[in-house]
Amino acid sequence: METADSFYVGRYMDYSLRKKIEDATTNKYEAVIVASKLARKINNQRVSVEQQLGPDEPMPEHDQKVTTEALVELADGNVNYIIKEDTQPEEDAFPE
Repeated sequence: METADSFYVGRYMDYSLRKKIEDATTNKYEAVIVASKLARKINNQRVSVEQQLGPDEPMPEHDQKVTTEALVELADGNVNYIIKEDTQPEEDAFPE
């Protein structure tokens, strides 16, 4: 997996990653919503794993922030999502 630094040129996201994200979604606003929900899901999974560790076990290290990981997964086409018109905040938008 690539490092988070390789996706940014200065302060801006690399064009190729932005282009992949645009191609993977209908529009950039949809991409923002999908990526944010996916980042929240990734973060919840990480927290769950860390809570299950014993006191003497080392914490797992992650190469990327949850937001970067979500954007990369979305850009690579690894995210299946559905759009529901009337969703509630607690509903899961990512089918297993």
